[in-house]
Amino acid sequence: MNIYDNIRKVVKDYQKYVTEPIFLIDKDGKLIYSGDESLSKKEGIFAVNREFIERRDVYEWQGMTFYNIFVSGWRFLTVGIRGTGDKAKNMVMLLSMSFEHLSNQVSKEDFLLKLLIGDLDRDEIEYYIEKYKFEEKDLYRVIIIESHDAIDDAFKIVGHIFEKNSYQTVILSSNKFAVLLLESVSADIDKATKTLKDTIESEVYLKIDIGVSNKAYNFTDISKGYREASIALKLGKKIDNNERGIYFYRSYALEELLLELPEDVIKRFLEALTDGELDYFNDDELVSTLNSFFRNSLNLSETSRDLYIHRNTLVYRLDKIHKLTGFDPKQFNDAVMLKVIMTFVKLLT
Repeated sequence: MNIYDNIRKVVKDYQKYVTEPIFLIDKDGKLIYSGDESLSKKEGIFAVNREFIERRDVYEWQGMTFYNIFVSGWRFLTVGIRGTGDKAKNMVMLLSMSFEHLSNQVSKEDFLLKLLIGDLDRDEIEYYIEKYKFEEKDLYRVIIIESHDAIDDAFKIVGHIFEKNSYQTVILSSNKFAVLLLESVSADIDKATKTLKDTIESEVYLKIDIGVSNKAYNFTDISKGYREASIALKLGKKIDNNERGIYFYRSYALEELLLELPEDVIKRFLEALTDGELDYFNDDELVSTLNSFFRNSLNLSETSRDLYIHRNTLVYRLDKIHKLTGFDPKQFNDAVMLKVIMTFVKLLT
């Protein structure tokens, strides 16, 4: 239900107690409510005349009285009632005050939360963008920060890292919040999120995980970014054993696709390739070794440094994995199969 639907619902109740027909015209000049059905069928009769579009006081036209409601300088709604004179003027002003109050009920914080979860339609988004003076063309990357503990202190840290007008914050729960970071600031998103994580963990001693959307979105589409960041956080923590701490959606697009497969298909795939022997994919050392190896593009030297082990130790572990699973992680095709199997095992547990 959009904001015009809410107002339309209320005016229907008002109409029961008002003898003269009430009329509502939206920002595009479209009649969205008429207390007189016969008039509503006359095409163009309620088109707001140009001479009245910018009027800031009550005006009379064609035997009716109107008032324009403005939001941050643009006409949001025109309220009308049949009749002229003081009685009609007082009634249209009373109605307008009620609708202005109704349109102001969503706070900036609630707007951003509803925006992220996709609970607003385009008209509402445009209305609140104007109301809270956001730039419609600005693009924001969505970052979700989550902890096992309360995030009040972590929430405050964001303001110490980024400039005041470069981000918006939204509290999602007692232990999770979102940062909408302007594209200009998030151009180097790897650096920005690492700075965010390191600063929070070092200054407030709070262990956090971060999910990051694939790209920056404008307000109209930002719920897509929120979905991407949520999926990255959920799948990243599950698949990577909480090892990385920062999870980018681009790294889990394959996992999301695999997740769409029916469970019986996944089980059949695992049975065919592993003979049902899956216990070793729950071994922390094996999983950590493979995760690091994949993360470092099958590079032995980079992986050994990442794991703080000798290269020979890494080779021994990879050979052991080959022996256990029948797949050689040093071979690209086998590595892909191991990645898929590991993903399925994680998704099923």
